[in-house]
Amino acid sequence: MLPEPGDLPVTSPSPEADENTAAAQPSVPAPEREPFWGYLDLALVLGLLIAVVLLAATAQAGTRGSKVTTITLSGWSSGPDEDALLQQVVNNFNKSHPSIHVDYAVINGDYGTSMTARFAAHNPPDVFYVDSSVAGLWAQQGVLEPLNSYIKSSKYDTSKFFPSLLGAFTVGKTIYGFPKDWSPLAMEINKGMLGQAGGKTPTNWASLLKVAQTMASKDVTHGGKPICLSPDWARMLAFVYQAGGSLSNITSPAAAAAVNFYVGLMNKGLATTPDKLGSGWCGEALGKGKAAIIFEGNWVLPYMKSTYPNVQYGVFPMVKDKTGGNLAFTVSYSLAKDSNNKQAAWTLLSWLTGKQGMTQWVSKGLALPSRSDVKAIGGRQAFLSAAPYAHGWGFGNPHFSAAYTVMNNDLTAVIAGSKSVAAMLADVASALKG
Repeated sequence: MLPEPGDLPVTSPSPEADENTAAAQPSVPAPEREPFWGYLDLALVLGLLIAVVLLAATAQAGTRGSKVTTITLSGWSSGPDEDALLQQVVNNFNKSHPSIHVDYAVINGDYGTSMTARFAAHNPPDVFYVDSSVAGLWAQQGVLEPLNSYIKSSKYDTSKFFPSLLGAFTVGKTIYGFPKDWSPLAMEINKGMLGQAGGKTPTNWASLLKVAQTMASKDVTHGGKPICLSPDWARMLAFVYQAGGSLSNITSPAAAAAVNFYVGLMNKGLATTPDKLGSGWCGEALGKGKAAIIFEGNWVLPYMKSTYPNVQYGVFPMVKDKTGGNLAFTVSYSLAKDSNNKQAAWTLLSWLTGKQGMTQWVSKGLALPSRSDVKAIGGRQAFLSAAPYAHGWGFGNPHFSAAYTVMNNDLTAVIAGSKSVAAMLADVASALKG
């Protein structure tokens, strides 16, 4: 702060009359003196008062001229580290944008249910998280503000976003959000166990099968399994794309071949689900040494560092079959259709997903940048290399979120042997149509 100005010293000399001289000449009246110094005192005081009034008026006018717009930002919590980092990023925005103040608040509990209630009440946050799995549905419901006009008027360059990630929040030619970060899948392998199996990293389905067989024959996991596989389409669908299949043609022979390979690893005794390994998820199974190979995203790195810091493992690109195939799990910052401060909200949204904001957001490695001009911290190359062939989770299908429950229930039944692969794929195709 600028130092407060000091008081100006004002001296008012007032020479006294010589009493002796006056007494010696009583018959001559002393002439009256002009009150010059008194007038000077009064002028100085009035001048100071006028200056103070002018300064106060100027300050008040300045306050009126720099009105602050308050907007809200909300999302779910992914843990205290991420919450604190986002608050820090928001604080930096507030400092660099004095005319806008952002109130950031985590929405606890079921995020989707909470947001649905806020949409219904026409009182959502101005800017908020949108998972790619529900982006198509929320766009269809009309609760997201289209961004095309803002992009055009501000000449915002969207070419720096990875196309598959931006595509996850695009319906037709309308953009409903910018990806704030993302993660594909990679293959994480216990280095010591891989060494016991010959040390050669699998790169395709055939070599994955061979390495797993060697690991099983040598019991490198001591009662565990070579591979941990989640009973989840959020893992298996990557294999569908590797086989040349797709969600839009899920009943194709390529899709069926991928499911048969994935479930076949379990049927051969080379893989199992995390619950069978005494684990809540495959990352835990890797940490406990109950599985040598898993397929997880960038989130596994901070988990392993904090929970199993002594486990030596490597991160490798996903295996391929006919082609490379991966999934892009991403979340956008989107603008509420019911926002009363859309221009300020756009300023925040575009800054958070711009180069400056995103550089701050990915600085601790908790997420991967969704922009090609922002560097990730070290050790993420196996994830970043998946960008060219990763498919945005949700796929722009407004029925995907509801279909996903059907997909996983059926996959669990296929793994248990109570449902055929063909029947599951038929169910999935039907669910995706709504």
